[in-house]
Amino acid sequence: MKTKTTNTTTMPSDMAYPCPCCFNLTLSSPNHDTFEICPVCWWEDDPVQFNDPTFSGGANTMSLNQARETYLSCGSSAKEFLQHVRKPLPNEI
Repeated sequence: MKTKTTNTTTMPSDMAYPCPCCFNLTLSSPNHDTFEICPVCWWEDDPVQFNDPTFSGGANTMSLNQARETYLSCGSSAKEFLQHVRKPLPNEI
């Protein structure tokens, strides 16, 4: 069985779910209620912002739509998180 390593855990790669910001397979649950932080874009998964991508506030300062645009332009959900992010692993793409 192939495995995937996140910051602190190893899980089967077929159990990874896409981050709503960068769409890489970095989350452990499809429910968007775990408040996991994506190591690729540093978005904190938030059910309110997932259900309303225009909402600013909550777990993340900017809206999910704004974070997606920022990720495409600079490689992280917010410029101040650039020092924390990493490139996606081959099995996360």
